[in-house]
Amino acid sequence: MPYDRTVHGLKSRTEILFTEVSHNTSVFIGIDGGGTHSFAVAVDSSGKLLAAARAGSLNFFSSGLPTARRNLKMLVGLVERQLPPNIHFKRAVVGCAALFSGASKSEQEKLCHGILPLARTRVVSDCQTACFGATLGEPGVVIISGTGSIVLAQNEVGKSRRVGGWGHILGDPGSAYWIALESVRAAIAAEEGLGLKTSLGRAIRRWFKVKKLTEIVPAIYRPDFAKEELAALAERVAKEVAGRDAVFCDICRRAGRELASQALAAARLARLKACPLPVYLVGGVLARNSLVRANLVAALKKSWPVRIEEPRLSPLSGAAAMALRDAGVEVTDRVVATIARFDQIERVRRPRQL
Repeated sequence: MPYDRTVHGLKSRTEILFTEVSHNTSVFIGIDGGGTHSFAVAVDSSGKLLAAARAGSLNFFSSGLPTARRNLKMLVGLVERQLPPNIHFKRAVVGCAALFSGASKSEQEKLCHGILPLARTRVVSDCQTACFGATLGEPGVVIISGTGSIVLAQNEVGKSRRVGGWGHILGDPGSAYWIALESVRAAIAAEEGLGLKTSLGRAIRRWFKVKKLTEIVPAIYRPDFAKEELAALAERVAKEVAGRDAVFCDICRRAGRELASQALAAARLARLKACPLPVYLVGGVLARNSLVRANLVAALKKSWPVRIEEPRLSPLSGAAAMALRDAGVEVTDRVVATIARFDQIERVRRPRQL
């Protein structure tokens, strides 16, 4: 076969069964352009997987436009290598972590010019692709907590409102970064006699491989120290002290309540009327930290009848479904089930909940 059908940079590559592609196949591209990694899939009009790839960040605010363009070009190139030569993309949707909503014409041109067909490409916020993947356009609230945090609520007439998503400097309460930063602050407070005794300091020293807490300062204030590095500390600390440290448990409880407050605010702003309210939980924190999740759900239920739903599709598959919809393809239950097969293959098994 003259083109490469391996899965570039993705797990479980031997398990994925690609659909054979002919030159007259309509190809639709979905891209989940995150702040750390970006992923792409190509599907046909029935939702069958044609190609998949992974590259670096598309967040042109944090990584810079040249880097974001380079990563997008790599991502699209890896997809093209898995398809017949000179095949055309019918539609593409790019979810980009740098955006609050849809990209302006200028932003889209700067990111995609010469890489994707501008007239057949739509660039939106990555939270919009996550929301569409979760709800398939139905009313509800999508709460996302990973490295950062954001909430999107969509009402019965398709209008949506966002709360959060301001980034680690201005906010992101309830995110992995926020949990990690609160943990470091609590450890410092305990060390200086300003806070409750906690084992967080020991866990943090192990993470940074230092003997004294003061030795983390050069690492954290390094010019190239990325927020993702500190955010990763949240899961490590949770594994070490989960359920055994009152201070960390309080941080997780506050994280859950912060996310609930954002969700309720978004629902009010969107004037959602659904009762019970469908709520979709997305992101690593809500998948792996049971204390945050439990406190989030409890806080929601105190204020509003809610129904916790599993997202129908991942953000990546949500982008592919949006591309199909943009092209006028009906996204039926059968199409959704076909696209979801890739999510099932690629889903990393959740570690023991903490």
